[in-house]
Parts: sequence; C-alpha cells; structure tokens
Amino acid sequence: GEDAFKLYDTYGFPVDLTAEILSESGLSYDKEGFDKCMNEQRETARAARKETNYMGKDASVYEELDPSIVCTFVGYDKLSTNSTIIALTSEDAIVDKLTQGQKGAIFVDKTPFYATMGGQIGDTGVIKVAQSEFKVNDTIKVGADKIAHIGVVEKGEVNIGAMAKMDVDKTRRSLIMKNHSATHLLQKALREVLGEHVEQKGSEVRPDRLRFDFSHFSAMTSEEIARVEAIVNAKISEGLNVVTEEMSIEDAKKSGAMALFGEKYGDVVRVVKMGDFSIELCGGTHIANTSDIVAFKIISEGGISAGTRRIEAITSQAVFSYYNELEEKINAVASLLKTNPDGLEDKVNSILKENKSLKGEIDSLKHAAAKDALGDVASEVEEVSGVNFVAKKLSNIDMNGLRDAGDDIKKNIGEGVIVLASDNDGKVSLVVMATESAVKKGAHAGNIIKEIASLVGGGGGGRPNMAQAGGKNPAGIDECLAKAKEVLASQL
Repeated sequence: GEDAFKLYDTYGFPVDLTAEILSESGLSYDKEGFDKCMNEQRETARAARKETNYMGKDASVYEELDPSIVCTFVGYDKLSTNSTIIALTSEDAIVDKLTQGQKGAIFVDKTPFYATMGGQIGDTGVIKVAQSEFKVNDTIKVGADKIAHIGVVEKGEVNIGAMAKMDVDKTRRSLIMKNHSATHLLQKALREVLGEHVEQKGSEVRPDRLRFDFSHFSAMTSEEIARVEAIVNAKISEGLNVVTEEMSIEDAKKSGAMALFGEKYGDVVRVVKMGDFSIELCGGTHIANTSDIVAFKIISEGGISAGTRRIEAITSQAVFSYYNELEEKINAVASLLKTNPDGLEDKVNSILKENKSLKGEIDSLKHAAAKDALGDVASEVEEVSGVNFVAKKLSNIDMNGLRDAGDDIKKNIGEGVIVLASDNDGKVSLVVMATESAVKKGAHAGNIIKEIASLVGGGGGGRPNMAQAGGKNPAGIDECLAKAKEVLASQL
C-alpha cells in the first residue's frame, strides 16, 4: 500500500494502472494501506495550509470584509511601495490592530506583492509600519479585488489607516520570475519536439523549481527530453527580450498567443512575448531577458493521469548545484568501486556481468534446494473430488523457487492442483497452480489464493491456472494449506 502510494504521490503513477500490472503477475496491492497513506497526506496538507495561511480551517473571516475594499497590484514594475493599511484580520475576526506575535492578514490600497495565481506562488517579504514589522509568509487573492498579505507581527503593532512600507523578498521573486519565464520556453519547446497537440494542463512556479503539466499520450524518451532541454537552453543563450503588453482578447488571439485551456479571460489580457519564439497570455511576473534564466535542467518527467504528463525542472544556480552534487556522487561511487569517473562504465558492466553469472549459479542452487525440500511428493498426493491435490510447506524458498517447485510437482503428479507456501525470514510466499484438466473441472487458482492469503496476513490473486500472493504471518501457513483443500473441494 505504501509503495503504491509512493508511485502515485511522488511519481504520478496511477494506482489503477499499478493494480492492473500487479494483477497480470497474480498479485494485488494493499488498498487499505494506500487509503491510509492518502488520508494522512490530506491531513498533512490541511495542517500545512493552516500553518501558512494562519486563517484556521476555511479563512471565512475574509467573507466579512467590506466589499468596497480594493487593492491594486503594482508589482510588475516595483518591489517596494508606500501603501495605506485599509483592513486587518486576525485568524478568525476583522480587527483594528495586530500586536506582536499575533498572526493575521494585512490589506492595503496598493501592493507590489504578487498573490498566488496562474500557477505562480505568492510573494513573501516584510511590511514595515514606523518601527513595527510584519513578516509576510504568503500572499493570496481574496475575491476579485482584494489581496491578503498573510503572516505575523514580529515587532510592535500595526493599525488600520497607518502608512506601510511594502518590501517584497527580491531574491525569492527573482528566482520565481526565472522559473516562470522558463515554463513559457518549455511549453514552446515541447510543442516543437512532441507536436502541436501539446497544451498546458497546469503548473506550479516556486523559487526552487517549476512544475509543468501538459497533454501528451506517452512517456517522453530520453532523446526527446534532451532535445527539449537543448532548445530551452539555446533560447536562454540567445538572450531574447521579454516584452509584456496589454491588449484586447481578440487582438491577443490574432497575434497567435497561447492560452491556458479552460481558463476564463477578461476583455483585456496581458501578453508575454519572448523574442519571436514564444507568445502567451499570462498575468504572472517575468524576467526582462531570457539570459537572466542562466540555465535550465529537467529533473523528472512522468504521467499523472491518462494523457497528461508532468515535468519538474530547475533553473539558474540550482542547475549548477545539481551538477555539482551529481559530480560528487559520481566521484564517490567511482572511489567505492576503486576506479576513476572515466572508468565507471567499464567497471559497472564488469560487475553486472559477474552478478549475472552468480545469479545463475544461485538460481540453480535454489532450484536444487527446492527440489530436495520437496522430497517424495508422490507419497503426499491426496485426491479431492477426483482431482490430485498437493499442499506443502517449505522454508527459505522465494517466489521464483516456489514456481519452479510447482512445475516439478506437475511433472510428477500429472494433472491436479498444487499449493505451496514458504517462510522467508518472516515473509510468506504462496503459489497455487492448477493444470488444464483441473481447471476444466472447476478449479480456479486465483480464487483459492483470494480465500487463503488473508490467513498469512497478505493478499493476492491471479488466473485460473496460476496465482500467487505474499504475506507477513508465517504462523498461519498450516491453516492456510488446510483451507486451500476446503476451497478446492467447494469448487469441484
């Protein structure tokens, strides 16, 4: 369950596809464990939102604000302004002032702070009122015209009507702008490499990395990823000017500007153009020239749902840090293998060749051990409603060994049903096999596994002629084998 959740949460691998692949191998996933992990993640996310926004469960206090309150965003060209505080909220009420240590939100008449929108994360920074300071940990849009600067009073107090010096964290904003501009270059590069069917399905732009979701029908190859990276880095090196312009939605469409599918736009839109390479509708903040991005690197690509892929990437100094860390790891591995970085490939190939040879020897020994453990199986064959039946407990035989043992038993007994179980250091492996004639009489290996696997604390399934399962309770093996006989009798 935890592994299935990690595939889903970290790599975007659909759980239904995980279940389908497991089923083909006669296995299943722990749905209860998966659901538990999913619920824990939701609770963690809720707690994180509460901690960041300081607004309790649903920030309903914003609904009580005067509808006439309006905040103008001036942060495209400025990162610092003098503004007037027009409203304050604590965690759960509208207030006239916030004092030291108190969490809440400040509303002003104009602000350079960008509010989370269009995939771009909100700004952080400091609001100064005389000798008092309010630390802004997040900025969000409230309704159509209000911007909440959410944080905590670190010194003094802030009052309605006071003049406030608004200072955006310039370093953080600069990193965000580089990453946002990189998503525009990325989308155009993806369309050139993969085709015009590529459309943006979502994004998240943070100071440390960017995430870009797009429509595509298959995983990108390493060659395609390399081509996309090369195009983006080439456009960065070319130093394309980034020009923004407001125009009517009709003129924007005529200019060929890309729009986010499903997004609703007003009559007047903001168009961001990067040389003659990229042109998009966008309300976010951007650098002045693509050379400011410095460098671009894709660090992951994967599917998040049918027909939708996700790329995560880094830019600027983060790329150099990435390669420095990679170089350190390569040097460490080379040292561990007693070679130099240039000799790593030959060394690894040599080790893989040796391991393949040793694995063959080990498999032969395991097969021999399984065969020895079986003993004289012919004397242990029972008959259940006219079908030969063998149920046997083994020790320290893995799943592959059990399948080999099952094949050997089939050769000895001819037609019938075989149930094998093995305890490997506290982990249980189960295999059920049914020959063709047994299946015709009603035997179903997959259904037998489903009935007995819970007795060893596991689960599984499979086809009528072959099924397997894992478990974690070796003490239940004897009961499990006895139950298998009962289940088979009920099938025949």
